[in-house]
Amino acid sequence: MAYIGLAYPIMARKRDGPEYYDGILVGKAVEAEITPNYIDTSGYTDINDLGQKKEFAYADIALTTSDLPDTARAIALGESDGVSRDRDESGLIGLGLMRTRIVDDRVTYEAIWIHQAKLWEAAGTSGTRGETVDFQTPALEGIAEPDENGEWRTTKRFGTRNEALSWLKEKAGMEGEI
Repeated sequence: MAYIGLAYPIMARKRDGPEYYDGILVGKAVEAEITPNYIDTSGYTDINDLGQKKEFAYADIALTTSDLPDTARAIALGESDGVSRDRDESGLIGLGLMRTRIVDDRVTYEAIWIHQAKLWEAAGTSGTRGETVDFQTPALEGIAEPDENGEWRTTKRFGTRNEALSWLKEKAGMEGEI
């Protein structure tokens, strides 16, 4: 199995419950890293349970995109009018991504929806052009936590890119073309 390509970083504001709205495309995907973190709960089990037991605690998120539009900054960082303030705070969001999956020469598209995330701006670098073009892209960091149902991520596979994108748009409460 191999994954190639990453596309359609989508974020949306989260309502109470598993509903999302104001979904937007956040530039073009450059890189996404989702790192689940687990806590050891084997110390809280019965004396007869000898196995190691771990439970999901949260996931670290690192997302790099080609652009971070003002609307995305408002949703992800709580900013308004392009101004960063000391008390800016993001609400909970849903975050979607799509990647291409190849197994035995069969191509499918995997859509990933993070149910409940909180993001903040990562360190950024800017520089002048030297002998070669060096692109600097916006990056966000954050965490994903389980929602009120204990769910933190949904992954679905589709036969076409359009089916995967439609599912992500539906999750994000988006209408129209991207």
